Amino acid sequence: MPDMPLSTMTGRFDVIFRLIGAGIIVVGIYLVLQPFLSALLVAGVLAIATWPLYRRIHDSMGGRATWSAALMMLLILILVVIPIAFLAAAAADQLPALFAIVKKWFAGGVQVPEQLRSIPVVGDRIYEQLTLLASDNAQLTAIAQRLLEPAGKLSVAAVRTLGDGILQLLLVTFIVFFYYRDGHRVADVLGRIAGRISGSMSTEVLDIIVGTTRSVFIGIAGTAAAQAVVAFIGFLIAGVPGAFLLSVGTFVLSVVPMGPVLLWGGAAVWLYLQGETGWAIFMVVWGAVVISSIDNFVKPLLIARGSTLSLALIFLGVLGGVIAFGFIGVILGPVLLALGIALGRKWISARDPDAAEATGAVAEATAAVEPTGSTPQAS
Repeated sequence: MPDMPLSTMTGRFDVIFRLIGAGIIVVGIYLVLQPFLSALLVAGVLAIATWPLYRRIHDSMGGRATWSAALMMLLILILVVIPIAFLAAAAADQLPALFAIVKKWFAGGVQVPEQLRSIPVVGDRIYEQLTLLASDNAQLTAIAQRLLEPAGKLSVAAVRTLGDGILQLLLVTFIVFFYYRDGHRVADVLGRIAGRISGSMSTEVLDIIVGTTRSVFIGIAGTAAAQAVVAFIGFLIAGVPGAFLLSVGTFVLSVVPMGPVLLWGGAAVWLYLQGETGWAIFMVVWGAVVISSIDNFVKPLLIARGSTLSLALIFLGVLGGVIAFGFIGVILGPVLLALGIALGRKWISARDPDAAEATGAVAEATAAVEPTGSTPQAS
């Protein structure tokens, strides 16, 4: 084996060291930005979804990008961050009072509603068992203690999570300001990166990302609005006080899995404690059948309007994305599926040049051998 020239070896070592250096830089950048990746992604989704509104404000303000971005940031603060902060503060204030009411209710003895007897087949049996349990104060107190301790820890954790979420929203609002102001530069950089990765499909890839992201955002916001409206109607019918505030809370918590249940379930408990057992049952049925079920129907329909995916793939994308990536997976799941399907179709439809040349050569040879105008003879 001939010896490798010194210049060739030096060139290879240079390439290896450059790759190692580039890898170290990439890993370092990731470690620096890793605490803020979620905020960066959410800000990007928010900027893409609300870009048409920003363009209108930008044009109406004479093309002043900084002032337009500042106005959009102010709108986000007023419409999103401040209401969530007030709801978190109200929830934190009301939790001790709620636990005190529940403890007092258990201490005073639980009254089993007679309406349970009307349940077919098992109604009498359930009523008897619950009545027997309610008559044993010691066992009832032990059950209440076991229920309230984890519930208290869970509620504290939920309030802490809401506080962290508010800080994250403030960070998102700060980041999205720069996305709005420098949106054209960001789009140009992303277009170049997409061109280097996907070649001639760069425009299609960016269109899929923008279209799917915007449709998912509209689906989430539209579903939240629909749940808030039907929740407001249910609270009014059942006579729950603070129906408007509770509906606003439903709108905010609808982005969290099982979030609205905390509100309409709490309203049902309050109604039951007030002696309104019938309205409490109505609230549970309305919440389970109407409020919570909207998420399973309205969201996929709204997302499908602006996406290339079918309803089944949208459902799988949203559910799988949440399982794999957390909350941001609601956006990433459908986007990744749409990109994968588009790239797969492009790959399947692409013709192999060698196969095409071979097919053309066979066709030319066949045409040369067969005489023109000849017809096959019947045997």
